[in-house]
Amino acid sequence: MKTRININPETCIGCGLCASVCSKKILKMNHKRVEVVEYADWSCCQCGLCMSICPTRSILIEGLNYNDFVTLPENEVSFTNLEKMLSSRRSIRSFRDRGIEREVLNKVIIASAMSPIGALPINVQVMILDEKKHLDELYRDTVRCWNKMMQSMKNPIYRIISRRIAGANQYHALTHHALPSARICCENANNGKNVFTFNAPAVMIFHGSKLSVCVVENCWLAASYATIAAHSLGLGSIFSGMIPPIVNMNKEVKRKLGIPDENNIYSCLLLGYPAVEFKRKIPRKHKEVMYLNKF
Repeated sequence: MKTRININPETCIGCGLCASVCSKKILKMNHKRVEVVEYADWSCCQCGLCMSICPTRSILIEGLNYNDFVTLPENEVSFTNLEKMLSSRRSIRSFRDRGIEREVLNKVIIASAMSPIGALPINVQVMILDEKKHLDELYRDTVRCWNKMMQSMKNPIYRIISRRIAGANQYHALTHHALPSARICCENANNGKNVFTFNAPAVMIFHGSKLSVCVVENCWLAASYATIAAHSLGLGSIFSGMIPPIVNMNKEVKRKLGIPDENNIYSCLLLGYPAVEFKRKIPRKHKEVMYLNKF
């Protein structure tokens, strides 16, 4: 179903700003009048750019409301302050025995929804675990499922089937990274040490329909913004690479978490108040940066 676009001819001044920012090029100017271009298989994606720039609020997109469009602040964050904050963020694996207020968690979610979007409409769904009984059950299920996976991988037929289903690249990641990590994590679990969730008091799961466009990118972008927001609120965070794949392969665990069968988890963030305080930033650089110069 196509999204309806209404333009108020009485207040529209024909400035053309909406047409210049329309991401789908559905709005166009015709003799200083805005027109909506109709396409058979192309429609408004509700990005809201036209409504955010219209000086007279003359455009109304179905599903959007001007009351939700907040006026932008005049002062931008300086790069110096931004770099200082980003460089001080670390992955935290040791958390204080303290829960996170839901008011704080909600702020993290608000910020995560402001991340860039690989493709509209927004298709990221978030599940939050902040109650101990749910966190403990997730931990037990993770340990159990990884132990089962390691046992199954001892069967050569299972390995052949897994390689065909996963593909060469994913199978290599499974055998050379995930399984060795799982073995160490499960050995620690047997010794009473939790290195799957590090006893984090909250877990944020970013998931979406497997058929959605750019859902993987959207989930990771949202989760990345969540780490920055968490840091600004005094929280520590770390991504879990061990929870998503095992949950995605187990419908029972997925349903326990309230994740629809047609969805996959693409990013999982562990959150809590840090038990340690870092004194120095760690230098980080890309492997290589080059400018392509003309010959």
